[in-house]
Amino acid sequence: MRQRMRFARLGAIVAAGALVLAACGGSDDETGSGSSGEGCGGSGTLVWAHEQEPGDLHLDDPENGLTITAWIRTGMWEGLFGVSSKTEFYPRLLAGEPEVVTADDGSVTVNYTLREGLKWSDGDDLTADDVKYTYDMVMAKDAADEYIYLLSDRTGLDTITAFTVTSPTQFSVTWSAFFAGWKALFGEVHPMHVFPADPAEAAAAENDALRTWNQGGTVLPSSGPLVFSEWNKGVSMSLVCNPEYHGSTSPDAVNTGKALVDGVQINFVPDTDAQINALKSGEADIIMTQPQLAFEEFGTNEEFTVASSAGPVYEHWGLNLFNTHLKKPEVREALALAMDKGDVMEGLYTPLFGDSLPAEGLGNVYWMSNQGDYSDATTEAGYGQGDIAAAKAKLESAGYVLGDDGIYAHPTDGVLSLRVGTTGGNKLRELQQQLLQAKFKEAGIDIVIYNQPGGEYWGAQPFNEEALKCANSGGKEGDCNVWDIAQFAWVGGPWPGGQSGVLRTGSGNNIYGFANAEFDAKADECDATIDDAERAACYNELNLYAVTLQKDAQTGLFMLPITQKPSFYAVSATRLASFGVAPDANNAGPLLNVADFKKN
Repeated sequence: MRQRMRFARLGAIVAAGALVLAACGGSDDETGSGSSGEGCGGSGTLVWAHEQEPGDLHLDDPENGLTITAWIRTGMWEGLFGVSSKTEFYPRLLAGEPEVVTADDGSVTVNYTLREGLKWSDGDDLTADDVKYTYDMVMAKDAADEYIYLLSDRTGLDTITAFTVTSPTQFSVTWSAFFAGWKALFGEVHPMHVFPADPAEAAAAENDALRTWNQGGTVLPSSGPLVFSEWNKGVSMSLVCNPEYHGSTSPDAVNTGKALVDGVQINFVPDTDAQINALKSGEADIIMTQPQLAFEEFGTNEEFTVASSAGPVYEHWGLNLFNTHLKKPEVREALALAMDKGDVMEGLYTPLFGDSLPAEGLGNVYWMSNQGDYSDATTEAGYGQGDIAAAKAKLESAGYVLGDDGIYAHPTDGVLSLRVGTTGGNKLRELQQQLLQAKFKEAGIDIVIYNQPGGEYWGAQPFNEEALKCANSGGKEGDCNVWDIAQFAWVGGPWPGGQSGVLRTGSGNNIYGFANAEFDAKADECDATIDDAERAACYNELNLYAVTLQKDAQTGLFMLPITQKPSFYAVSATRLASFGVAPDANNAGPLLNVADFKKN
Protein backbone atom coordinates (compact mmCIF):
# COMPACT_ATOMS: atom_id res chain seq x y z
CA MET A 1 0.00 0.00 0.00
CA ARG A 2 3.12 3.10 0.17
CA GLN A 3 4.44 -0.22 0.93
CA ARG A 4 1.22 -0.44 -0.89
CA MET A 5 -1.01 2.54 -1.32
CA ARG A 6 -4.71 2.22 -0.70
CA PHE A 7 -7.01 3.21 -3.49
CA ALA A 8 -10.59 4.28 -2.94
CA ARG A 9 -9.74 6.41 0.01
CA LEU A 10 -13.17 7.85 0.07
CA GLY A 11 -11.69 7.59 3.36
CA ALA A 12 -11.04 4.92 5.84
CA ILE A 13 -12.59 7.84 7.42
CA VAL A 14 -15.47 7.69 5.13
CA ALA A 15 -14.69 4.87 2.93
CA ALA A 16 -13.86 1.74 1.74
CA GLY A 17 -10.93 4.41 -1.39
CA ALA A 18 0.56 1.30 1.48
CA LEU A 19 7.40 4.19 6.18
CA VAL A 20 9.85 2.38 8.20
CA LEU A 21 12.76 2.04 10.48
CA ALA A 22 13.38 -0.15 13.38
CA ALA A 23 14.91 -3.08 14.95
CA CYS A 24 13.07 -6.07 16.26
CA GLY A 25 12.46 -5.72 19.93
CA GLY A 26 10.07 -6.60 22.65
CA SER A 27 8.78 -9.82 24.10
CA ASP A 28 5.34 -11.30 24.47
CA ASP A 29 4.90 -9.73 27.91
CA GLU A 30 2.70 -12.50 29.29
CA THR A 31 0.41 -11.04 31.94
CA GLY A 32 -2.34 -13.57 32.51
CA SER A 33 -3.19 -17.22 32.70
CA GLY A 34 -5.89 -17.25 30.07
CA SER A 35 -9.24 -15.73 29.19
CA SER A 36 -12.79 -16.84 29.71
CA GLY A 37 -13.69 -15.34 26.35
CA GLU A 38 -15.94 -12.80 28.05
CA GLY A 39 -13.44 -10.47 29.69
CA CYS A 40 -10.86 -8.17 28.12
CA GLY A 41 -7.42 -9.61 27.58
CA GLY A 42 -5.70 -12.10 29.80
CA SER A 43 -3.75 -14.29 27.41
CA GLY A 44 -0.80 -11.96 26.85
CA THR A 45 0.32 -9.39 24.30
CA LEU A 46 0.18 -10.27 20.61
CA VAL A 47 3.40 -9.22 18.83
CA TRP A 48 3.22 -8.33 15.15
CA ALA A 49 6.42 -7.68 13.16
CA HIS A 50 5.98 -5.36 10.20
CA GLU A 51 8.45 -3.80 7.78
CA GLN A 52 6.98 -0.33 7.52
CA GLU A 53 6.25 2.32 10.09
CA PRO A 54 3.69 5.04 9.30
CA GLY A 55 4.85 8.63 9.25
CA ASP A 56 1.78 9.42 11.33
CA LEU A 57 -1.76 8.09 11.74
CA HIS A 58 -3.59 10.60 9.52
CA LEU A 59 -4.52 8.04 6.88
CA ASP A 60 -6.59 10.43 4.77
CA ASP A 61 -3.64 12.73 4.17
CA PRO A 62 -2.66 11.92 0.52
CA GLU A 63 0.98 11.80 1.62
CA ASN A 64 0.30 9.07 4.18
CA GLY A 65 -2.09 6.55 2.65
CA LEU A 66 -0.11 3.54 3.79
CA THR A 67 -1.50 0.07 4.25
CA ILE A 68 0.08 -0.25 7.69
CA THR A 69 -1.69 2.95 8.79
CA ALA A 70 -5.01 1.59 7.56
CA TRP A 71 -4.46 -1.76 9.23
CA ILE A 72 -3.63 -0.15 12.57
CA ARG A 73 -6.67 2.13 12.46
CA THR A 74 -8.97 -0.76 11.57
CA GLY A 75 -8.40 -2.10 15.07
CA MET A 76 -9.37 1.22 16.67
CA TRP A 77 -12.09 2.92 14.60
CA GLU A 78 -14.93 0.94 13.06
CA GLY A 79 -17.21 1.96 10.21
CA LEU A 80 -20.70 1.22 9.02
CA PHE A 81 -19.47 -1.72 6.95
CA GLY A 82 -16.50 -4.03 7.23
CA VAL A 83 -14.78 -6.21 4.63
CA SER A 84 -14.78 -10.01 4.85
CA SER A 85 -12.20 -12.53 3.66
CA LYS A 86 -14.34 -12.91 0.51
CA THR A 87 -13.84 -9.19 -0.16
CA GLU A 88 -17.51 -8.53 0.51
CA PHE A 89 -19.14 -5.89 2.67
CA TYR A 90 -20.84 -6.86 5.93
CA PRO A 91 -22.65 -4.58 8.42
CA ARG A 92 -20.15 -3.64 11.14
CA LEU A 93 -21.63 -0.85 13.25
CA LEU A 94 -25.02 -1.42 11.66
CA ALA A 95 -27.77 -3.65 12.99
CA GLY A 96 -28.31 -5.11 9.54
CA GLU A 97 -28.49 -4.26 5.86
CA PRO A 98 -29.89 -0.75 5.32
CA GLU A 99 -33.05 -0.03 3.36
CA VAL A 100 -32.48 1.51 -0.09
CA VAL A 101 -35.30 3.62 -1.56
CA THR A 102 -35.30 5.11 -5.07
CA ALA A 103 -37.47 8.16 -5.71
CA ASP A 104 -39.20 9.17 -8.93
CA ASP A 105 -36.69 11.98 -9.47
CA GLY A 106 -33.81 9.48 -9.51
CA SER A 107 -32.54 10.32 -6.04
CA VAL A 108 -31.71 7.46 -3.69
CA THR A 109 -32.18 7.40 0.08
CA VAL A 110 -30.57 4.82 2.35
CA ASN A 111 -32.09 4.31 5.78
CA TYR A 112 -29.57 3.06 8.34
CA THR A 113 -29.94 1.60 11.82
CA LEU A 114 -26.98 1.30 14.17
CA ARG A 115 -26.52 -1.56 16.60
CA GLU A 116 -27.87 -0.95 20.10
CA GLY A 117 -25.48 -0.19 22.94
CA LEU A 118 -22.49 1.04 20.93
CA LYS A 119 -19.91 2.87 23.03
CA TRP A 120 -16.58 4.58 22.65
CA SER A 121 -13.73 3.29 24.78
CA ASP A 122 -14.05 6.32 27.09
CA GLY A 123 -17.65 5.35 27.91
CA ASP A 124 -19.50 7.84 25.68
CA ASP A 125 -22.29 6.47 23.49
CA LEU A 126 -21.58 6.03 19.78
CA THR A 127 -24.68 7.31 17.99
CA ALA A 128 -26.01 8.45 14.64
CA ASP A 129 -24.80 11.95 15.55
CA ASP A 130 -21.22 10.65 15.31
CA VAL A 131 -21.85 9.51 11.74
CA LYS A 132 -23.35 12.87 10.77
CA TYR A 133 -20.48 14.66 12.51
CA THR A 134 -18.04 12.63 10.39
CA TYR A 135 -19.80 13.69 7.20
CA ASP A 136 -20.11 17.36 8.20
CA MET A 137 -16.47 17.53 9.27
CA VAL A 138 -15.16 15.98 6.07
CA MET A 139 -17.23 18.32 3.90
CA ALA A 140 -16.43 21.51 5.82
CA LYS A 141 -14.80 24.32 3.83
CA ASP A 142 -12.80 27.40 4.72
CA ALA A 143 -13.43 31.01 3.71
CA ALA A 144 -11.77 30.36 0.35
CA ASP A 145 -14.26 27.54 -0.34
CA GLU A 146 -11.54 24.90 0.04
CA TYR A 147 -12.06 21.65 1.92
CA ILE A 148 -10.24 21.69 5.24
CA TYR A 149 -9.94 18.04 6.15
CA LEU A 150 -7.15 16.27 4.26
CA LEU A 151 -8.99 13.84 2.04
CA SER A 152 -8.05 13.50 -1.61
CA ASP A 153 -11.29 12.03 -2.95
CA ARG A 154 -14.87 12.88 -1.97
CA THR A 155 -16.57 10.92 -4.72
CA GLY A 156 -19.98 9.86 -3.48
CA LEU A 157 -19.86 12.32 -0.61
CA ASP A 158 -20.17 15.24 -2.99
CA THR A 159 -23.54 14.04 -4.31
CA ILE A 160 -25.20 13.66 -0.92
CA THR A 161 -28.13 16.08 -0.75
CA ALA A 162 -29.48 15.30 2.71
CA PHE A 163 -28.28 13.68 5.93
CA THR A 164 -31.00 13.29 8.56
CA VAL A 165 -30.68 11.86 12.07
CA THR A 166 -34.01 10.60 13.40
CA SER A 167 -32.87 8.87 16.61
CA PRO A 168 -29.66 7.86 18.38
CA THR A 169 -29.55 4.73 16.24
CA GLN A 170 -31.35 5.77 13.06
CA PHE A 171 -30.38 8.11 10.23
CA SER A 172 -30.88 8.46 6.50
CA VAL A 173 -28.65 9.67 3.68
CA THR A 174 -29.95 10.87 0.30
CA TRP A 175 -27.93 11.00 -2.91
CA SER A 176 -28.98 12.97 -5.98
CA ALA A 177 -28.59 9.75 -7.98
CA PHE A 178 -27.59 6.15 -7.33
CA PHE A 179 -23.97 5.83 -6.20
CA ALA A 180 -22.55 2.32 -6.57
CA GLY A 181 -19.98 2.81 -3.83
CA TRP A 182 -22.40 3.86 -1.10
CA LYS A 183 -21.36 0.98 1.15
CA ALA A 184 -17.77 2.10 0.86
CA LEU A 185 -18.54 5.44 2.47
CA PHE A 186 -18.16 5.93 6.21
CA GLY A 187 -15.62 3.14 6.54
CA GLU A 188 -14.72 4.88 9.79
CA VAL A 189 -16.93 6.85 12.16
CA HIS A 190 -15.19 9.58 14.16
CA PRO A 191 -15.87 10.52 17.82
CA MET A 192 -17.87 13.75 17.80
CA HIS A 193 -17.58 14.37 21.54
CA VAL A 194 -13.82 15.02 21.58
CA PHE A 195 -13.71 17.60 18.78
CA PRO A 196 -15.11 21.14 18.36
CA ALA A 197 -18.82 21.40 17.52
CA ASP A 198 -18.18 23.62 14.49
CA PRO A 199 -17.39 21.36 11.49
CA ALA A 200 -14.69 23.66 10.12
CA GLU A 201 -12.95 23.88 13.49
CA ALA A 202 -13.33 20.13 13.90
CA ALA A 203 -11.74 19.46 10.50
CA ALA A 204 -8.70 21.56 11.38
CA ALA A 205 -8.46 19.92 14.80
CA GLU A 206 -8.63 16.42 13.30
CA ASN A 207 -5.85 17.18 10.84
CA ASP A 208 -3.59 17.74 13.84
CA ALA A 209 -5.03 15.15 16.23
CA LEU A 210 -4.94 12.19 13.87
CA ARG A 211 -1.20 12.49 13.32
CA THR A 212 -0.43 11.57 16.93
CA TRP A 213 -3.82 10.04 17.80
CA ASN A 214 -4.18 12.58 20.55
CA GLN A 215 -6.60 15.45 21.11
CA GLY A 216 -5.97 17.98 23.85
CA GLY A 217 -3.53 15.71 25.63
CA THR A 218 -5.87 12.71 25.62
CA VAL A 219 -5.67 9.57 23.49
CA LEU A 220 -8.50 9.42 20.95
CA PRO A 221 -11.25 7.01 22.03
CA SER A 222 -11.81 3.79 20.10
CA SER A 223 -14.89 2.04 18.81
CA GLY A 224 -12.91 -1.05 17.82
CA PRO A 225 -11.36 -3.84 19.88
CA LEU A 226 -8.13 -1.92 20.56
CA VAL A 227 -7.14 1.43 22.06
CA PHE A 228 -3.98 3.36 21.21
CA SER A 229 -1.43 3.25 24.01
CA GLU A 230 2.11 4.24 23.07
CA TRP A 231 4.32 4.90 20.07
CA ASN A 232 8.05 4.49 20.43
CA LYS A 233 9.01 6.03 17.09
CA GLY A 234 11.38 3.92 15.09
CA VAL A 235 10.82 0.88 17.26
CA SER A 236 7.23 -0.11 18.09
CA MET A 237 3.63 0.89 18.70
CA SER A 238 1.39 -0.51 21.44
CA LEU A 239 -2.38 -0.92 21.46
CA VAL A 240 -4.35 -2.27 24.41
CA CYS A 241 -7.62 -4.15 24.71
CA ASN A 242 -10.80 -2.02 24.71
CA PRO A 243 -12.99 -3.09 27.67
CA GLU A 244 -16.00 -1.23 26.17
CA TYR A 245 -15.87 -3.10 22.86
CA HIS A 246 -19.31 -4.14 21.62
CA GLY A 247 -18.09 -7.20 19.73
CA SER A 248 -17.55 -8.22 16.12
CA THR A 249 -20.13 -9.01 13.44
CA SER A 250 -17.55 -10.25 10.93
CA PRO A 251 -18.62 -13.46 9.17
CA ASP A 252 -15.03 -14.61 9.69
CA ALA A 253 -15.02 -14.02 13.46
CA VAL A 254 -15.06 -16.91 15.91
CA ASN A 255 -14.93 -14.81 19.07
CA THR A 256 -17.53 -12.05 18.71
CA GLY A 257 -16.73 -10.55 22.11
CA LYS A 258 -13.80 -8.60 23.50
CA ALA A 259 -10.20 -9.41 22.60
CA LEU A 260 -8.63 -12.42 24.31
CA VAL A 261 -5.19 -10.80 24.26
CA ASP A 262 -4.18 -7.90 26.48
CA GLY A 263 -3.16 -5.88 23.47
CA VAL A 264 -0.98 -5.75 20.39
CA GLN A 265 2.61 -4.63 20.07
CA ILE A 266 3.69 -3.76 16.53
CA ASN A 267 7.45 -4.01 16.10
CA PHE A 268 8.74 -2.14 13.05
CA VAL A 269 11.22 -4.51 11.41
CA PRO A 270 12.26 -3.28 7.96
CA ASP A 271 14.49 -6.24 7.06
CA THR A 272 12.85 -9.42 5.73
CA ASP A 273 15.38 -11.74 7.35
CA ALA A 274 14.84 -9.97 10.67
CA GLN A 275 11.06 -10.51 10.35
CA ILE A 276 11.61 -14.20 9.68
CA ASN A 277 14.02 -14.52 12.60
CA ALA A 278 11.61 -12.67 14.89
CA LEU A 279 8.82 -15.12 14.08
CA LYS A 280 11.11 -18.16 14.38
CA SER A 281 12.67 -17.03 17.66
CA GLY A 282 9.36 -16.16 19.30
CA GLU A 283 9.96 -12.40 19.33
CA ALA A 284 6.92 -12.07 17.07
CA ASP A 285 3.68 -14.03 16.85
CA ILE A 286 2.49 -12.90 13.41
CA ILE A 287 3.67 -11.27 10.21
CA MET A 288 1.39 -9.92 7.52
CA THR A 289 3.36 -8.22 4.84
CA GLN A 290 4.29 -8.21 1.19
CA PRO A 291 5.27 -11.64 -0.13
CA GLN A 292 8.96 -12.47 -0.19
CA LEU A 293 10.64 -15.58 -1.58
CA ALA A 294 12.30 -16.12 1.78
CA PHE A 295 8.89 -16.78 3.32
CA GLU A 296 8.59 -20.11 1.46
CA GLU A 297 10.15 -21.94 4.39
CA PHE A 298 7.10 -21.24 6.58
CA GLY A 299 4.90 -23.26 4.27
CA THR A 300 6.64 -26.52 5.18
CA ASN A 301 7.33 -25.82 8.86
CA GLU A 302 4.74 -27.29 11.23
CA GLU A 303 5.51 -24.65 13.86
CA PHE A 304 3.85 -22.00 11.69
CA THR A 305 0.54 -21.56 9.89
CA VAL A 306 0.35 -19.71 6.58
CA ALA A 307 -3.12 -18.26 6.01
CA SER A 308 -2.70 -15.98 2.99
CA SER A 309 -5.60 -15.43 0.62
CA ALA A 310 -5.95 -13.40 -2.57
CA GLY A 311 -7.52 -9.99 -2.14
CA PRO A 312 -7.95 -6.75 -4.11
CA VAL A 313 -4.22 -5.99 -4.19
CA TYR A 314 -2.30 -5.64 -7.42
CA GLU A 315 1.33 -4.96 -8.26
CA HIS A 316 2.08 -2.69 -11.20
CA TRP A 317 4.57 -0.36 -12.85
CA GLY A 318 3.17 3.16 -12.86
CA LEU A 319 4.40 5.53 -15.57
CA ASN A 320 5.00 9.28 -15.29
CA LEU A 321 3.24 10.80 -18.31
CA PHE A 322 5.37 13.94 -18.03
CA ASN A 323 8.64 12.11 -18.63
CA THR A 324 10.24 13.07 -21.95
CA HIS A 325 10.14 9.50 -23.27
CA LEU A 326 7.07 8.17 -21.49
CA LYS A 327 4.85 10.95 -22.81
CA LYS A 328 5.13 9.17 -26.18
CA PRO A 329 2.44 6.46 -26.47
CA GLU A 330 4.77 4.36 -28.60
CA VAL A 331 7.28 4.14 -25.75
CA ARG A 332 4.64 3.14 -23.23
CA GLU A 333 3.29 0.52 -25.62
CA ALA A 334 6.79 -0.79 -26.24
CA LEU A 335 7.17 -1.31 -22.49
CA ALA A 336 3.82 -3.11 -22.35
CA LEU A 337 4.77 -5.36 -25.28
CA ALA A 338 8.25 -6.19 -23.98
CA MET A 339 7.15 -6.90 -20.41
CA ASP A 340 7.00 -10.64 -19.76
CA LYS A 341 4.64 -11.16 -16.85
CA GLY A 342 4.79 -14.93 -17.24
CA ASP A 343 8.50 -14.93 -16.32
CA VAL A 344 7.74 -12.93 -13.20
CA MET A 345 4.90 -15.22 -12.16
CA GLU A 346 6.85 -18.42 -12.75
CA GLY A 347 9.97 -17.23 -10.98
CA LEU A 348 8.55 -15.29 -8.06
CA TYR A 349 4.85 -15.67 -7.30
CA THR A 350 3.89 -19.23 -8.23
CA PRO A 351 6.43 -20.68 -5.73
CA LEU A 352 4.65 -18.74 -2.97
CA PHE A 353 1.01 -19.00 -3.98
CA GLY A 354 0.77 -21.94 -6.39
CA ASP A 355 -2.02 -21.76 -8.93
CA SER A 356 -4.11 -19.29 -6.91
CA LEU A 357 -2.90 -16.53 -9.25
CA PRO A 358 -3.10 -16.63 -13.08
CA ALA A 359 0.18 -17.78 -14.63
CA GLU A 360 -0.02 -15.05 -17.28
CA GLY A 361 -0.21 -12.28 -14.67
CA LEU A 362 -2.90 -9.65 -14.18
CA GLY A 363 -4.62 -7.69 -16.94
CA ASN A 364 -7.02 -5.43 -15.06
CA VAL A 365 -6.81 -2.75 -12.37
CA TYR A 366 -10.53 -2.63 -11.53
CA TRP A 367 -11.47 -6.29 -11.22
CA MET A 368 -9.14 -8.93 -9.78
CA SER A 369 -8.62 -12.36 -11.29
CA ASN A 370 -10.74 -14.20 -8.71
CA GLN A 371 -13.75 -11.96 -9.32
CA GLY A 372 -16.46 -13.01 -11.73
CA ASP A 373 -16.37 -9.80 -13.79
CA TYR A 374 -12.62 -9.91 -14.43
CA SER A 375 -11.33 -9.65 -17.98
CA ASP A 376 -7.69 -9.57 -19.11
CA ALA A 377 -7.48 -6.53 -21.35
CA THR A 378 -3.68 -6.60 -21.57
CA THR A 379 -3.42 -10.11 -22.98
CA GLU A 380 -6.11 -9.25 -25.52
CA ALA A 381 -3.95 -6.27 -26.55
CA GLY A 382 -0.86 -8.47 -26.89
CA TYR A 383 0.85 -6.97 -23.86
CA GLY A 384 2.83 -8.66 -21.12
CA GLN A 385 4.09 -11.58 -23.24
CA GLY A 386 7.66 -10.50 -23.95
CA ASP A 387 7.14 -9.61 -27.62
CA ILE A 388 10.52 -8.01 -28.26
CA ALA A 389 10.14 -7.58 -32.01
CA ALA A 390 6.83 -5.75 -31.63
CA ALA A 391 8.31 -3.53 -28.93
CA LYS A 392 11.24 -2.54 -31.13
CA ALA A 393 8.91 -1.80 -34.02
CA LYS A 394 6.93 0.59 -31.82
CA LEU A 395 10.05 2.46 -30.77
CA GLU A 396 11.31 2.77 -34.35
CA SER A 397 7.92 4.08 -35.45
CA ALA A 398 8.44 6.93 -32.99
CA GLY A 399 11.85 7.80 -34.45
CA TYR A 400 14.09 5.89 -32.05
CA VAL A 401 17.31 4.46 -33.47
CA LEU A 402 19.11 1.44 -32.03
CA GLY A 403 22.62 2.34 -30.88
CA ASP A 404 25.79 0.27 -30.97
CA ASP A 405 25.28 -0.45 -27.27
CA GLY A 406 21.92 -2.09 -27.98
CA ILE A 407 19.92 0.80 -26.50
CA TYR A 408 17.56 3.00 -28.48
CA ALA A 409 17.96 6.75 -28.64
CA HIS A 410 15.72 9.53 -29.96
CA PRO A 411 17.32 12.17 -32.22
CA THR A 412 16.09 15.01 -30.01
CA ASP A 413 15.17 13.39 -26.69
CA GLY A 414 18.30 11.28 -26.22
CA VAL A 415 18.94 7.79 -24.92
CA LEU A 416 15.91 5.75 -23.86
CA SER A 417 16.93 5.34 -20.24
CA LEU A 418 14.29 5.22 -17.52
CA ARG A 419 14.53 4.92 -13.74
CA VAL A 420 12.31 2.49 -11.86
CA GLY A 421 12.04 2.68 -8.10
CA THR A 422 10.42 0.91 -5.20
CA THR A 423 10.94 0.21 -1.51
CA GLY A 424 14.54 -0.93 -1.16
CA GLY A 425 15.17 -4.05 0.89
CA ASN A 426 12.14 -5.87 -0.50
CA LYS A 427 13.94 -8.74 -2.20
CA LEU A 428 10.96 -10.04 -4.15
CA ARG A 429 10.29 -6.63 -5.63
CA GLU A 430 13.97 -6.12 -6.35
CA LEU A 431 14.15 -9.47 -8.16
CA GLN A 432 10.99 -8.52 -10.04
CA GLN A 433 12.69 -5.34 -11.19
CA GLN A 434 15.75 -7.29 -12.31
CA LEU A 435 13.73 -9.81 -14.32
CA LEU A 436 11.86 -7.04 -16.10
CA GLN A 437 15.02 -4.97 -16.53
CA ALA A 438 16.67 -7.84 -18.43
CA LYS A 439 13.67 -8.28 -20.73
CA PHE A 440 13.48 -4.55 -21.46
CA LYS A 441 17.19 -4.51 -22.31
CA GLU A 442 16.46 -7.10 -25.00
CA ALA A 443 14.02 -4.55 -26.44
CA GLY A 444 16.64 -1.80 -26.39
CA ILE A 445 15.25 0.00 -23.33
CA ASP A 446 17.66 0.86 -20.53
CA ILE A 447 16.03 0.50 -17.13
CA VAL A 448 17.98 1.90 -14.19
CA ILE A 449 16.92 0.55 -10.81
CA TYR A 450 16.70 3.45 -8.37
CA ASN A 451 15.37 2.19 -5.05
CA GLN A 452 15.47 3.87 -1.67
CA PRO A 453 15.03 2.28 1.75
CA GLY A 454 11.42 1.69 2.79
CA GLY A 455 9.33 4.79 3.15
CA GLU A 456 12.10 7.09 1.96
CA TYR A 457 11.27 6.11 -1.60
CA TRP A 458 7.69 7.33 -1.53
CA GLY A 459 8.39 10.78 -0.20
CA ALA A 460 11.40 11.19 -2.45
CA GLN A 461 9.87 10.02 -5.72
CA PRO A 462 6.25 9.41 -6.89
CA PHE A 463 4.55 10.86 -3.81
CA ASN A 464 7.04 13.65 -3.45
CA GLU A 465 5.22 16.94 -2.86
CA GLU A 466 6.64 18.54 -6.00
CA ALA A 467 5.90 15.45 -8.10
CA LEU A 468 2.28 15.46 -6.93
CA LYS A 469 1.97 19.14 -7.80
CA CYS A 470 3.15 18.35 -11.30
CA ALA A 471 0.83 15.37 -11.74
CA ASN A 472 -2.25 17.14 -10.44
CA SER A 473 -1.70 20.49 -12.15
CA GLY A 474 -1.21 19.13 -15.64
CA GLY A 475 2.52 19.83 -15.45
CA LYS A 476 2.06 23.52 -14.70
CA GLU A 477 3.46 23.36 -11.17
CA GLY A 478 6.00 21.39 -9.19
CA ASP A 479 8.79 19.19 -10.52
CA CYS A 480 7.83 16.76 -13.28
CA ASN A 481 11.19 14.98 -13.36
CA VAL A 482 11.34 13.56 -9.83
CA TRP A 483 10.54 10.01 -11.00
CA ASP A 484 9.99 7.98 -14.17
CA ILE A 485 8.52 4.59 -13.21
CA ALA A 486 7.21 3.44 -9.82
CA GLN A 487 6.77 -0.21 -8.87
CA PHE A 488 4.18 -0.65 -6.15
CA ALA A 489 0.73 -1.99 -5.36
CA TRP A 490 -2.66 -0.46 -4.74
CA VAL A 491 -5.04 -2.00 -2.22
CA GLY A 492 -8.75 -1.82 -2.95
CA GLY A 493 -11.95 -3.23 -1.59
CA PRO A 494 -15.27 -4.79 -2.58
CA TRP A 495 -16.23 -1.73 -4.63
CA PRO A 496 -13.95 -1.55 -7.73
CA GLY A 497 -15.11 1.99 -8.54
CA GLY A 498 -12.82 3.23 -5.80
CA GLN A 499 -9.92 2.72 -8.22
CA SER A 500 -11.12 5.79 -10.10
CA GLY A 501 -10.06 7.91 -7.16
CA VAL A 502 -6.40 7.59 -8.18
CA LEU A 503 -7.08 8.12 -11.88
CA ARG A 504 -9.39 11.13 -11.95
CA THR A 505 -8.06 14.46 -13.16
CA GLY A 506 -6.40 16.36 -10.35
CA SER A 507 -6.97 13.67 -7.74
CA GLY A 508 -4.53 14.03 -4.87
CA ASN A 509 -3.38 10.42 -5.33
CA ASN A 510 -3.09 10.56 -9.12
CA ILE A 511 0.67 10.32 -9.46
CA TYR A 512 0.62 9.46 -13.17
CA GLY A 513 -0.51 12.80 -14.57
CA PHE A 514 -3.43 11.23 -16.43
CA ALA A 515 -6.16 13.76 -17.13
CA ASN A 516 -9.10 12.86 -19.32
CA ALA A 517 -12.50 14.53 -19.00
CA GLU A 518 -14.14 11.67 -20.88
CA PHE A 519 -12.77 9.21 -18.33
CA ASP A 520 -13.97 11.37 -15.44
CA ALA A 521 -17.48 11.50 -16.90
CA LYS A 522 -17.46 7.77 -17.59
CA ALA A 523 -16.37 7.07 -14.01
CA ASP A 524 -19.36 9.06 -12.78
CA GLU A 525 -21.60 7.14 -15.14
CA CYS A 526 -20.30 3.78 -13.89
CA ASP A 527 -20.83 4.75 -10.27
CA ALA A 528 -24.42 5.77 -11.05
CA THR A 529 -25.30 2.59 -12.98
CA ILE A 530 -27.83 0.56 -10.98
CA ASP A 531 -27.74 -2.70 -12.95
CA ASP A 532 -24.89 -4.89 -11.63
CA ALA A 533 -23.92 -6.41 -14.97
CA GLU A 534 -23.93 -3.07 -16.76
CA ARG A 535 -21.91 -1.47 -13.97
CA ALA A 536 -19.34 -4.29 -14.08
CA ALA A 537 -18.93 -3.84 -17.84
CA CYS A 538 -18.59 -0.10 -17.33
CA TYR A 539 -15.70 -0.58 -14.89
CA ASN A 540 -14.03 -2.89 -17.40
CA GLU A 541 -14.30 -0.07 -19.91
CA LEU A 542 -12.61 2.31 -17.47
CA ASN A 543 -9.81 -0.21 -17.14
CA LEU A 544 -9.06 0.20 -20.86
CA TYR A 545 -8.04 3.82 -20.29
CA ALA A 546 -5.40 2.80 -17.78
CA VAL A 547 -3.87 -0.33 -19.32
CA THR A 548 -4.33 0.11 -23.09
CA LEU A 549 -4.40 2.82 -25.75
CA GLN A 550 -7.82 1.71 -26.91
CA LYS A 551 -9.81 4.53 -25.26
CA ASP A 552 -7.15 7.26 -25.16
CA ALA A 553 -4.51 6.90 -27.86
CA GLN A 554 -2.35 9.72 -26.48
CA THR A 555 -2.37 9.54 -22.69
CA GLY A 556 -3.82 6.09 -22.01
CA LEU A 557 -1.72 3.09 -21.01
CA PHE A 558 0.07 4.53 -18.00
CA MET A 559 -0.28 1.47 -15.76
CA LEU A 560 1.38 -1.87 -16.42
CA PRO A 561 -0.36 -4.37 -14.12
CA ILE A 562 1.80 -7.35 -13.21
CA THR A 563 -0.05 -9.53 -10.75
CA GLN A 564 -2.74 -9.67 -8.16
CA LYS A 565 -1.08 -10.72 -4.95
CA PRO A 566 -2.09 -11.68 -1.45
CA SER A 567 -0.21 -10.36 1.51
CA PHE A 568 1.90 -13.05 3.13
CA TYR A 569 0.21 -13.86 6.43
CA ALA A 570 1.89 -16.31 8.82
CA VAL A 571 1.37 -17.00 12.52
CA SER A 572 3.10 -19.07 15.18
CA ALA A 573 1.24 -22.35 15.63
CA THR A 574 3.06 -23.00 18.90
CA ARG A 575 2.67 -19.62 20.57
CA LEU A 576 -0.95 -19.04 19.57
CA ALA A 577 -3.90 -21.16 20.63
CA SER A 578 -6.04 -19.42 18.00
CA PHE A 579 -5.68 -16.68 15.40
CA GLY A 580 -7.96 -14.50 13.30
CA VAL A 581 -8.72 -14.37 9.61
CA ALA A 582 -6.92 -11.37 8.11
CA PRO A 583 -8.41 -10.06 4.84
CA ASP A 584 -6.12 -7.79 2.84
CA ALA A 585 -8.33 -4.91 1.73
CA ASN A 586 -9.41 -1.42 2.66
CA ASN A 587 -10.78 -1.40 6.21
CA ALA A 588 -9.41 -4.88 6.88
CA GLY A 589 -6.02 -6.39 7.76
CA PRO A 590 -4.65 -8.44 10.67
CA LEU A 591 -6.40 -6.45 13.40
CA LEU A 592 -9.90 -6.73 11.94
CA ASN A 593 -10.48 -10.04 13.74
CA VAL A 594 -7.95 -9.50 16.51
CA ALA A 595 -10.51 -10.73 19.08
CA ASP A 596 -9.92 -14.24 17.72
CA PHE A 597 -6.26 -14.27 18.74
CA LYS A 598 -5.36 -16.13 21.91
CA LYS A 599 -1.88 -16.89 23.17
CA ASN A 600 -0.92 -20.16 24.77
